[in-house]
Amino acid sequence: MHPFGTNLRLLCGYRPSIARVAQDLKINRSQLNRYLAGSSFPRNALMRKICDYFGVEPHEMLLPEDEFARLVKLRGLSSDTLTRTFRQHFDQIFARGDQRIFNLVGTFFEYYYSMSSRGQIVRALVSFSIEGDHVFYRRLERMGPFDRTCRRHYRYQGAALLTGDRVFLNDYEYSAGIEITQTVLYPDYAHRWTRLHGVKVGVSANRDHVPCAVRTYLERTLPRMPLSGALRRCGLFDADSPEIPAYVLPMIDNARSGNHVFEAYADERG
Repeated sequence: MHPFGTNLRLLCGYRPSIARVAQDLKINRSQLNRYLAGSSFPRNALMRKICDYFGVEPHEMLLPEDEFARLVKLRGLSSDTLTRTFRQHFDQIFARGDQRIFNLVGTFFEYYYSMSSRGQIVRALVSFSIEGDHVFYRRLERMGPFDRTCRRHYRYQGAALLTGDRVFLNDYEYSAGIEITQTVLYPDYAHRWTRLHGVKVGVSANRDHVPCAVRTYLERTLPRMPLSGALRRCGLFDADSPEIPAYVLPMIDNARSGNHVFEAYADERG
């Protein structure tokens, strides 16, 4: 049997049933059975979905059976008790969510001052989608000039929740898996969920890994803008770059805040 089928069967063994796995992944049971038997192999998009579901990387699914089993045990993926505990906490948090979070679905540009390239502005791409009863998202960063070839790409994956009239975003950097970012946003009800602003907390990407807080601003991309075209507009920009809209600058300016806490932008502050 191909290592993928064997390793997938191992992971499914830690879930309530194979039928439940097929239901969660929204794939046909017979299709899943073919993967388990090693007679078929998923395409890239479905492979990524399966890996995200189980918390592994695509290349890890192709490891020899013994090596993959050790990896699963090391990460705690084999602990059904641990899975249930995480699920209970996850469900309790999201049970408090507001259904208006589904208005966030779509693609946004995100602007904020870089935590590692000081003085430069990041324009990233954030894409929100619905999976089951929840909203998840991917944040894509190009940490280099937008008009040149860039080798520093970062992908973040996370979940969105609306509670207490604020949007909470929590994500992790997908490649290394060691960086977690949290963002709290004001929903802009007046503009029909096209603009949001708030505060992002994370660490700098340089060797110091300094904990940082910056103001951030999200604006929905133009209708029917291709994803590839939006990505080409992402990167690092000087503060005076004509690519950065003038109205964005005060929203992400970190120079002023409250006397005792670092606050999100507010235009009525004296």
